[in-house]
Amino acid sequence: MAAKFQKLKDELKSLEEGELISRSMMQGRQSRGLFFSGLSAPKWLKNALFVGFLSSFLLYSGFTLVGSIPSVNTSFDDVQSWVNEPDEDLLQGMGSWMEEMGYTDLSRQELIDLREQGVTATFISRMHDLGYTDLTLDQVVQLSQNDVSSTFTAMMKELGYTLTVDELVELRQHGVTAYYTSNLHDLGYTDVTKEELIRLKDTGVEIDEVQRLIEQREEELPAIEELIRYHISNQ
Repeated sequence: MAAKFQKLKDELKSLEEGELISRSMMQGRQSRGLFFSGLSAPKWLKNALFVGFLSSFLLYSGFTLVGSIPSVNTSFDDVQSWVNEPDEDLLQGMGSWMEEMGYTDLSRQELIDLREQGVTATFISRMHDLGYTDLTLDQVVQLSQNDVSSTFTAMMKELGYTLTVDELVELRQHGVTAYYTSNLHDLGYTDVTKEELIRLKDTGVEIDEVQRLIEQREEELPAIEELIRYHISNQ
């Protein structure tokens, strides 16, 4: 009886040890994945890993050799700052020109900030030539950020509009262009006001629609209200 009991114990121990070995092998397979027990990875995967390693090595080597280029460990913000670093001669020239136009005591950082907001000394000079000689820096930034160019300003002035800074900004915010205004003038709307230009653009009235309605009327020039109603009725 004792011998049979011992035999059962030995068999149970053998089974338990076998289970442990089996578990160990399974865990090894899971940890090694595709590379377990002689199983090779697909060829495309090996190639991809090799190319990735080679690219990383070359990138690291290139950045390390070129001293003026930031190292691989440099943060993205530092790299971006390095790329956007302004030319010192350009900044000095801008500062001198700004001072001649009355904008004195501007620091290097203030000049950089102005350029980052799209402001140039050339733009300010052209606006001065158009009669806007009392522009503050805030107004200059406002004009630049709202896509009010010196060309737009000059053309609107040529078309007979005397506009303030706020009015120039308002027109551009509503999508009014000098080209659109000029086309309306060519069609006979030489007295179209700033407010009417904004209404026409906000409604979506296109120049070809104006031309069609004029052709239909033949004699009388349609009023602005009629242009708007015509556009709405053809939606």
